[in-house]
Amino acid sequence: MLSPPAVANDVTDGPRRGAARLIAGFTPPHLPPTSRRAFRFQMAFSLLYALFEGIMANAALMAVKAMNATDVQLEVPIAMTAVGLFSSVLLGTVMARRRKKPFVVIPGFAAAVACMAMAWITSAGWFLVFAGVISIFDFAMRPAVPSIMRLVYPEHHRSHLSGTMRQWSSIVFLGATLLSSALLSAASTSARVFITIRVEIALASLACATAFCCFWQLPDHGDGSETEASPRTKLDGGFRQANLAPFLDRRFRRYLAVFFLFAFGNLFYQGVVPAFFARDMNLGYVQATLLIHIIPNLTAFLSGGYLTAWFERTSIWRSYAVVTFLWGLDPFILAIASSFLPAVIAARMARGPATLGSMVISFFTGVHSFAQPGGATTRYMSALFLVTGIARLTAPATAAFALAYLSRQSIIFYGSLAILASSALFLWNGRKEPNAREIGDMVHSLQ
Repeated sequence: MLSPPAVANDVTDGPRRGAARLIAGFTPPHLPPTSRRAFRFQMAFSLLYALFEGIMANAALMAVKAMNATDVQLEVPIAMTAVGLFSSVLLGTVMARRRKKPFVVIPGFAAAVACMAMAWITSAGWFLVFAGVISIFDFAMRPAVPSIMRLVYPEHHRSHLSGTMRQWSSIVFLGATLLSSALLSAASTSARVFITIRVEIALASLACATAFCCFWQLPDHGDGSETEASPRTKLDGGFRQANLAPFLDRRFRRYLAVFFLFAFGNLFYQGVVPAFFARDMNLGYVQATLLIHIIPNLTAFLSGGYLTAWFERTSIWRSYAVVTFLWGLDPFILAIASSFLPAVIAARMARGPATLGSMVISFFTGVHSFAQPGGATTRYMSALFLVTGIARLTAPATAAFALAYLSRQSIIFYGSLAILASSALFLWNGRKEPNAREIGDMVHSLQ
């Protein structure tokens, strides 16, 4: 007599479980009270910062279409980020045994000031130089972020939480970028275009400053690692040995080598993409923005939560193998089929989850698979940024030299080959790796 209700429950539970799985792809996991409060402030920070980034994402197009920037000038802000990445090497060492929030908030407010100054510049060269200054501050603060994630949030939730924040940020980024490009496109005269640029960048500056006010509200001690929250622990082997530890870690050295190949390939072609869409494909503000930003961010929103939740269950190598494969497909298809619009759209769709996944692994949780909790987190991030800085310094310069001999399409093609090769190497290195949870247990056993 009890079986009919049980069958009915089975019938109704199936759709409920399906709906729950669907919702789980767009919401954070269940968190303790302190983490929930921190997540709300960090989500506010992420959304405001996405508004800032969405407007600033059109800076290259502004420089190309309103200020007639050259291809070489477009490489300037990309190369300048190397300065921020190299400074992060020093800052990562300094912040290893100190509170992390000031190392995020102070550069953040400096970026807001630089952005406000940028609003009043009409020269393409100086406009792009100030965009590079903002990127210097942006990268200088990033070594502190994985440490803050580690001390605030419980283990096995950090990638999912980071993905959820980036997921919803992608929608704000999408709206900001599209509205910004639409307003620029609607400006009928050169004078109105410059007024629109000035208003948009001033708004971006205010959003940036407000975002870092929210970030300051994060707790200094959360529900995460107690060792991470107390980094003034004794350094095994002394100060010098501690700072060299990332480079003495054989497994991490392999990761850095493959990551360099990925970063170099990406940065080799990245600077010519706005000019490729605007000049080779003859697209306007809205059409170029649709392909450069809107489609990737829409697919990042739809898939990001599921992808980053999967990161919690697999190894860093497999995670990055998938991310770099999707990333490499984008320029590869763009280079060989740019005249076929459906293929270009498909390429940009693959870029969305790749960008979000790479952001989570690179800047939020990736080093957790290598570094023990404590000061080592920022030291490992500094080592990663040193390698990234070398790639950012050399790849745009190499591309600027190669543009004298190769077309933009060829630059994009060769960059895609390097990225796809890094995907194969990530997969090869991870062929015998345990999953993420087993790695976390190994790190705990070393404490």
